[in-house]
Amino acid sequence: MTSPPGQLSAVPASGLDEMKRYKFQALVTLGPPPDRGQGAMLADTMRRMVVRGQHHVTGGSRFFSALVKKSGDSPAWAEDDQVIVTVVLVGGDPRDYFDIGDSFALWLGRDLGSGVVTRRLFV
Repeated sequence: MTSPPGQLSAVPASGLDEMKRYKFQALVTLGPPPDRGQGAMLADTMRRMVVRGQHHVTGGSRFFSALVKKSGDSPAWAEDDQVIVTVVLVGGDPRDYFDIGDSFALWLGRDLGSGVVTRRLFV
């Protein structure tokens, strides 16, 4: 069914119910330092990035838009080889891709590194 011009159609509530917020902590091993402007990240500052996880059953990969925050008080993201980060994402089935022990890729215009989920944080 289409809405008359100038009116928005109603979004079924069931579609909204399927989206879940998922938050976890991970150890990320970074690749070579990126350009300071793009990859640098201060501790306790959220940054929108992309994470790619692999489905537990099918083995297929999927990209998720995520908010990533470096934990700790070291000066800059690019100066560390390994960092602990907190990742927050929204999706219909994020737990099928990101559970404790699962690995993932972190991307911000290019591959930044790879990570392993160390624990789930409940929201």
